[in-house]
Amino acid sequence: MSLIEALVAAFALYFITGFLNNVLREEVQVNKRVHKLSSLVSALIIFGIILGVRLLLGSISHFYIGVEYYLFRYLTNDFFLFAIMTTLFLRLHPKFLKKFSKNRLPDDENNIQSEHFRRLYKKFVIITWIIGGIFLSSSLLQIPLESGDKFYLGFIWAMLFIGFAIIITQVINKTRPIEKRIPKFVLKQAMYTGGLISFGIWAIQLIIVELYISRYIFKDLFLLDIYILYEQDIRILIVAVISLYAIFYYIFLKRVFMPRALERSELKIQKAFEVYDKKQSEEIRSVGNNVILNVQDLTTYFYTEEGIVKAVEGVSFKIQEGETLGLVGETGCGKSVTALSILQVVRPPGKIEKGKIIFRGEDLLQRSISGILEYRGKDITMIFQDPLNSLNPVFKIGTQITETYLLHMENELLVEATKQDKSIFAVAREWGEQLLHDLNIPFPELIFDQYPHELSGGMRQRVQIAMGLACSPKLLIADEPTTALDVTIQNQILKLMKELKSKFNTSILFITHDLGIISKMCDRVAVMYSGFIVENGDIKKIFIKPYHPYTRGLIGSVPIVGKKRRRLEVIKGMVPNLIYPPSGCRFHPRCNYCFEPCDSKVPKSIEVEPDYFVACHLYDAEYKELAEISIKKVGE
Repeated sequence: MSLIEALVAAFALYFITGFLNNVLREEVQVNKRVHKLSSLVSALIIFGIILGVRLLLGSISHFYIGVEYYLFRYLTNDFFLFAIMTTLFLRLHPKFLKKFSKNRLPDDENNIQSEHFRRLYKKFVIITWIIGGIFLSSSLLQIPLESGDKFYLGFIWAMLFIGFAIIITQVINKTRPIEKRIPKFVLKQAMYTGGLISFGIWAIQLIIVELYISRYIFKDLFLLDIYILYEQDIRILIVAVISLYAIFYYIFLKRVFMPRALERSELKIQKAFEVYDKKQSEEIRSVGNNVILNVQDLTTYFYTEEGIVKAVEGVSFKIQEGETLGLVGETGCGKSVTALSILQVVRPPGKIEKGKIIFRGEDLLQRSISGILEYRGKDITMIFQDPLNSLNPVFKIGTQITETYLLHMENELLVEATKQDKSIFAVAREWGEQLLHDLNIPFPELIFDQYPHELSGGMRQRVQIAMGLACSPKLLIADEPTTALDVTIQNQILKLMKELKSKFNTSILFITHDLGIISKMCDRVAVMYSGFIVENGDIKKIFIKPYHPYTRGLIGSVPIVGKKRRRLEVIKGMVPNLIYPPSGCRFHPRCNYCFEPCDSKVPKSIEVEPDYFVACHLYDAEYKELAEISIKKVGE
């Protein structure tokens, strides 16, 4: 039994400390993953210590059979030992917390968060020692306690009814309009404080009356009038506990926690205005000559059971501010994986092997997971190819759109809400509905409150585009955003993206198969084949005079209105298996111009014109003579 009781106590300690961390405000909570890991290690070490102590005390107690009070046996009281466990945890946890959070948080931030948790945990330790002392005293005084008697039942019923009252409070708050709801953290503070105090008052009277008075002081006076009048009754318990909870919940909500929250809100609004004004004053229109994204030698592999899929190999390109770069190529050439790598959302078994993704002067691959979250959805957004899998099916459309504003545009929402004397949720809803209206979605007020499965594929795609455009990003990655749309809506979406580019100087990485859209939308084009970028240059030059044989094949396969042809031009062969790609140039098995170095050496990117690059041995000065012979043979 000692093993089971010690194990239960260790896991109870682990879950209680997790609960205490969640009670704190989000900005001062210890990193949840780090906290769980450090708490688990600390709890397991303490489990081993307490198990040894419990077995030792139990063994020693057998040597004091002749003594009236079995002191060592009394020290094995579960509540007393749990108080010792909480104290040991107070000493061990900070050391493991510091060790596990070393590479996750800055030292200053980690110290602040640890201190908040430590202060709250110390209060919990004091409570456990009070409870432990009470139960130890009952053992020393030989007060009879049996499982299932009124004393234990009083505690259990009090906890159950307080828990029930807390759940009812949460349900009532959720039924109110969102702008009138009590903030979650304030509500939690008021509920838990009210519940703890009401439980404490009932526990005190239970200990004094039921434990000490009736069972120790007056244990032989069975007809004591005071005891008879004060006998524990579940009906009294229900009324007393719920009444105390309601009183203290209301007092602390109105007199303590709500005023504090309002004070913090005023400071937050003041700071939001300062940030907003600073941003407005520093905002300068860019002329489009600065590089906003510089991808260098990006390599991404997928480690599957069949082998390593070399999806992206040494991809390099630049996007200027206010520029639209088109990324084209056949299915499976690595376009989407390149986009996912930029945002670091490649799923396992995929892994970014090497490279640099420099966004506005900072390498995103050097940022932590929490660091990259600052960019996703705000400065860099992505419109995914499959809207059904990209939208959460259990949340309404409006919730998913407003979440983007609440996460990334809190300062702007606070400023606007203060000006209009509205809640930030009402302002976020207005912005969301206006965005849906701009995307030509009929009845945006109704669509806002619907779920993704209630919309058509085209409507879902437009909702996803709305989420991508919500924060007016500096870089928009559009992965075939118009695939599920009809021609009319497609035109409107492209027009809206052009307006976004013009108004906010947004740069766009546009991924598509449609060369017609590329010709309308893009300033420059990067042609991708089998994980490599084979040609990268100005849109007009690529369409007028393509250099790479693969690019010529793509453009030649597009039907031209008014020009009759018996058969469309095709690129012979199939896209290679990227687990076993061809050696050398990956296009060489399908290339009409293939000559000696093509099947053995990977072509380097050559600048054939100013700011125009081609990865092909035909334009390498080292193989000039062989290239001329190959061109001559094809011409014949």
